[in-house]
Amino acid sequence: MNHKSSAVILFILYLILLGCMLAKQNMLAMWLMTFGMLLEASINLYDQFHQHR
Repeated sequence: MNHKSSAVILFILYLILLGCMLAKQNMLAMWLMTFGMLLEASINLYDQFHQHR
């Protein structure tokens, strides 16, 4: 997955997260935020190790 597609996926995920917050679905919003942050960190970690080969 390249950076553009991962950025679009994360942007959509965070838009859904905003909708959950506005709908007062706080627990679902926390789960989505956790998933998004883990996904973003995983992509960055992969890039760090992939560039050093």
